[in-house]
Amino acid sequence: MKTLLCDWRKAENFDYLLKIGLSFGITAVLGLIVSKAGIKLPEELAPIAWAVLLGAIAIFIVERYAKSHPGNSIITWRLAIFVGLAQVVAAIFPGTSRSAACILVAMLAGANRPIATEFSFLVGIPTMFAASAYALLKVKGEIKSIDSQMLFDLGLGFFVSLVVAFLVVKWLLRYIQTHTFTAFAWYRLGLAALLFYYLFRR
Repeated sequence: MKTLLCDWRKAENFDYLLKIGLSFGITAVLGLIVSKAGIKLPEELAPIAWAVLLGAIAIFIVERYAKSHPGNSIITWRLAIFVGLAQVVAAIFPGTSRSAACILVAMLAGANRPIATEFSFLVGIPTMFAASAYALLKVKGEIKSIDSQMLFDLGLGFFVSLVVAFLVVKWLLRYIQTHTFTAFAWYRLGLAALLFYYLFRR
């Protein structure tokens, strides 16, 4: 990220930043439309269970596809569009990780695993900032006053989240060099089984 911002005048960096901007722009516009339409994540157990199950199946399918289509290190405009749409889907589809949805879609669109992961997390930076700012604006009228303790809590939470996110991303980028996402698919299958068991036992 530092290289992109410091050397943004370079053609390849400027092109990359534009593609990040496109993905974010699609997410921002469609996300606002979805929010205004009142569409939100369901809280009922049944759709969550189905979503967790379908997510596991999707991971298995993408990993099977990736075995014969390893992908490349090129981020295309089509890929940027798909990643932007994936972020919106993750926002309204229960049990869906934003980063996982973006990575899997990017792999299907032709990127290799490390590049798909890197682009997903870079797109996530402005997306998370925008989502946080929008959430704060929505509750602004409900907050009667902001004292120093509240500002400290917000600052501390932001700092801790930033450090943890940085460490997790570094670990994940190393992890995916030699591992697939299949383990996460098995985890989702197990979770889906527990959810369906609880659902049918009620």
